[in-house]
Amino acid sequence: MSINILFYALFLSQIILISYYYPKQIINRIEGVLKKFPPEDYPKLYPESTEKVIAAKARYKLLNQIIFFAGLALMGVYALMSTEYDSNQKFAESLPLMFGMVQFIPFMLLEISGCRQFKLMRKANISTSRSAGLAPRKLFDYVSPIAVISAIVLVLAYILFDLYVNDFIFTHDIMIKILALSLVHALFIGLTIWHLTGKRLDPYQAVKDRSQQTEFSLQSMVSVSMFLSLFLIANSAVDFYQLGYLEIIINSIYFQVIAFLGIGGMLKTIRLDNINFDVYKADKSVV
Repeated sequence: MSINILFYALFLSQIILISYYYPKQIINRIEGVLKKFPPEDYPKLYPESTEKVIAAKARYKLLNQIIFFAGLALMGVYALMSTEYDSNQKFAESLPLMFGMVQFIPFMLLEISGCRQFKLMRKANISTSRSAGLAPRKLFDYVSPIAVISAIVLVLAYILFDLYVNDFIFTHDIMIKILALSLVHALFIGLTIWHLTGKRLDPYQAVKDRSQQTEFSLQSMVSVSMFLSLFLIANSAVDFYQLGYLEIIINSIYFQVIAFLGIGGMLKTIRLDNINFDVYKADKSVV
């Protein structure tokens, strides 16, 4: 029963954190931008009308509200069904992962909407003046070598641990996990190369702001890589020591930490008062 109570607390925390708290922070940020930096003074910030921005914000809020109440309903269903299982028995262990994926949908849609806004900004940017940082952008200018080495060591540690608990036999399950891990890190490497060598999505973004964004993105990917390896090690250990009833706990913690590192880190690191909004004024040249 104590495991179920712990899960209720963690799953409720997952619902509130990802589908209420962080969305509320993002909505407050959008409203803050609309209030402090209106289109009359910062026209380059709004390639579309503010009405469309407000409508998109309302859709984002509604979608998160739907997911929030759906999560509470799922927790109620789990509470009813779990009474048929022993507290030390594995049950609905994938629930936090599956629901967590649903919780991240509004954030992904927000990212897609942001990319669309940047595309419209580039289309509207008729200035022929361009400037950029002349210094080459290097990986270790933004993230510690120790952190990168630690992430690589943890990936290798997971593979070795998983092989160890399976008597160094490449089972189908191990192959699937290694393939998934490889694809995730291939994505991270691709994003890292793009951040270091690619063009700005926002044509008006100040060099300092882009540098801060790059630093956060690279450090976030390294942190997520390390935690992903630890998560896989924990799952393998749970299977090896036959502690499957703990898997649902680990899965809920996993998604909350990912949200904390990604969304929470972005909100804490890239603050409105540190962004140069002067580049979006009509009487300013592109920087």
